[in-house]
Amino acid sequence: MRIAWRILAGALVLVAVLLVGVVVVLSTVDVDTLIGPVKERVKAATGRELQVRSGARLTLSLQPRLVLNDVALGNARWGHEKEMISAQRVELEMALLPLLSRRFELIELVLVRPVIALETNAQGEGNWSLAPGAPTTSEASAGAAAASNAGSFFAAGNVVVTDGMLSYRDGASGRLTRVAIDRMFVRARNPSTPIVAEFRGRIDDVPVSLEGTFGPAEALLRQQWPYPVSLHGEVAGQKAALTAKITPAQHRYTLGDLKLALGANTLTGSFAVVTGGARPQLDFDLSGPELALHALPLPLPLPRSEAVHQAAAVPVARTGHAYLFPDTPLDFAPLRAVDATGKLAVGRLALANGRSIENLRVQGRLHGGALDVPDFSLSLFGGSATGALVLDASRPGSETLTVRAKAKDLQLEALLAAVGQPRDVRGGNTEIDLDLTMRGASLHAWAASANGSARAVVGPATLPKSVAEPSPELGRLLQAINPFRATDASTELRCAVLRLPLHGGVAKVDRSIAMETTKAGVSASGTLDFRNETMNFTFAPRLRQGIAIDVPSLANLVRVSGSFASPKVSVDAVESAKVIASIGAAISTGGLSAVGQTLIQWADDNGQGLCEIALKGAFAAPASTPTPAPAGSASRGSAIPLPGDIGRALGKLLGK
Repeated sequence: MRIAWRILAGALVLVAVLLVGVVVVLSTVDVDTLIGPVKERVKAATGRELQVRSGARLTLSLQPRLVLNDVALGNARWGHEKEMISAQRVELEMALLPLLSRRFELIELVLVRPVIALETNAQGEGNWSLAPGAPTTSEASAGAAAASNAGSFFAAGNVVVTDGMLSYRDGASGRLTRVAIDRMFVRARNPSTPIVAEFRGRIDDVPVSLEGTFGPAEALLRQQWPYPVSLHGEVAGQKAALTAKITPAQHRYTLGDLKLALGANTLTGSFAVVTGGARPQLDFDLSGPELALHALPLPLPLPRSEAVHQAAAVPVARTGHAYLFPDTPLDFAPLRAVDATGKLAVGRLALANGRSIENLRVQGRLHGGALDVPDFSLSLFGGSATGALVLDASRPGSETLTVRAKAKDLQLEALLAAVGQPRDVRGGNTEIDLDLTMRGASLHAWAASANGSARAVVGPATLPKSVAEPSPELGRLLQAINPFRATDASTELRCAVLRLPLHGGVAKVDRSIAMETTKAGVSASGTLDFRNETMNFTFAPRLRQGIAIDVPSLANLVRVSGSFASPKVSVDAVESAKVIASIGAAISTGGLSAVGQTLIQWADDNGQGLCEIALKGAFAAPASTPTPAPAGSASRGSAIPLPGDIGRALGKLLGK
């Protein structure tokens, strides 16, 4: 017991002696004599001047703290700002025992209200490269000594930043990113243990709160790569996490074994950033189960001088209504901000409208604002699509887009819902082919300048009678071209074809739009003008052989004209009167076969149906002049309208 008391007493005496020694040493040391070595060490290690404008003070304790007021570190000679770092106050907590030998070892560095300006020049050199240049022999030895002590001087300590501002300026593009730091700290027990870090603040007005661990500072100083990073927290209110292994090589920084999660977005793979060129270069190979681009809160920083160009490639006269294809200018500036090469594979890509694309696979290259995607594939609307595209936005105001794509097995029901016409459909597998070249800075400009072709082919389908009524004009059109729609429980669709040859935003159609059911069919000819979004079409309905129908239920020619948004449907009275007149002539001679010939102009001389004609572009042979059948050839029991009914039939056709 006595031995224990003696040990305790000896320890107390030792502590007392140390405290007295520290007090004596610090009381005989001018604070400025501590600042001087710090300035010299910074000058030797960085080549930059360190200024302390409002003096310093030393707080005595078991861990003495040196407080420097109004501190600034000079910037690179080519920098935009005079100072790379300035701070209202810098606090340096020092190790106690080394002070007895008048040695300065840092435990913690605190920056209060710092302003940090990071930037690169046009060659990609960063102002944080603190090499002093070509030193003299004495300066070189001093710098080497400082570098050899760097591990103990910085790495073993903690760094704390409160209420600060950081900016990063890219010298090649002029992009500026601003970071507001509410609180940030980096801590490690010693150089060989992992670094613990935390950040709370905003990046370009996006709130960020992250904490995590990094590899040991010793690994950084010895350039032991790859260097591990693990972060988690929130970004813009969404859960976020990142793990990676960083490997720098000259101007290239590679994040290998990358795992990134932000809200519903999850990606893994590799990602690299290359600086030093005209634009940052991004190289990536990423995949993940889900991605929602519209939910990403971190916009790509753009040059402040970059304006959104609103020049449309094709001048279009306004018609006083809103376009279905919006003429709002698209922002292509992000394509000109970076270069990129990579691959992306996503199980589900969520779109802003609530729909999604499945099994997205895309690879491409972006250079100088020109995006080349030689191969993409995806699943949508129950089917799949493959293709390629080139979007050249390298010259503002002269953007061009070329798309070649094929889609198959699309579900008609899903397609109708996507265009705002939902209804029950069974079957109806659809194929779509696109081969288009467009130019301009908006969706409307693209449509108004389109050259190439667009084709859609719908297979057999059953369309049950819908409870919901379409718009009055659409209902009138459907009734005119399919007179059985109102009476039959369902429409049995055999095929439908839409083939648009486009030249300068105008599609001139000659029977390349067609539809066939088990009872009737229709083909269309006319013009679609995407420049002013107007149409002028005639639809020619036809009946299949052996289908009986009242005269007032079928029009020979239906015209659809007006704007895309509000088309008007009318029955061509002259052509319909010709049909009724021919029916009347057939009735007067009892020739029902003539009636059939009039109504069933179904195929050309080669036996091609309406869909086949529309698909292949064949021209149907003109209908031959009907030859009246011998009198009395009508079948018994047939309902034959009397000649006096013809006028009433025409009146019904015209809505009278």
